[in-house]
Amino acid sequence: MRREATRDEATVMAMHNVFLDPAGTTPFGLAVIVLAPTGVTYEHQCEGLMTSTRTVEGFLVPVPSNDYDPEANEAFDAEGALLSFFHKEFRGNPPPPEQWTPGQVESLAKLVSRVPFWSTPTGSAPSELLHLTLDMERVAEITEAWVPVKTPYGPGILVFQNCD
Repeated sequence: MRREATRDEATVMAMHNVFLDPAGTTPFGLAVIVLAPTGVTYEHQCEGLMTSTRTVEGFLVPVPSNDYDPEANEAFDAEGALLSFFHKEFRGNPPPPEQWTPGQVESLAKLVSRVPFWSTPTGSAPSELLHLTLDMERVAEITEAWVPVKTPYGPGILVFQNCD
C-alpha cells in the first residue's frame, strides 16, 4: 500500500539541489536533465567565460559521449564535437542565441542529433537507441554547456563541461 508523504516530508523532498561539478574540476561527460516535477533541481555552470549558473528541476540521465555511425563506418565523439563547436564559433563568449547565424543554429542542431539517448519504456517493450533533437521552440535558452533538447521523455537540457 502506498503511503502519502506528510507535509514536512514533502517540504524536505522539494528542497534537494544538486550542483553538477561545483568545483569545476571533475568533468562528467554528457548528461540530459529531463524536465519533470521531481523535487530535485540541478544547477550547472554554463555560458562560457561569463560563467553563469542555471537551475532546472527534473531527473538526470547520463548519455554516452561516443556513438558509432554505421553509415560513415566511424565513431563519433559527441562531447568533443560540442566542445569544439562552442570553442570554434565563440571562443568562450557565446552571444545570446538571437545573435547566432542560422548556420550556427543548424550546425548545433546537427551535432545534437548525433547524441545517443536510450529510451527505456516500462513493461515488456524493448529499450531503443534514439538520438536527441535540438528544441527549436526553446532556442532562446541555448548557451555553452546548456542546450535545450527533446527526449523520448519530454523536454530536457543537454549539459556538458563549460569552457571557463
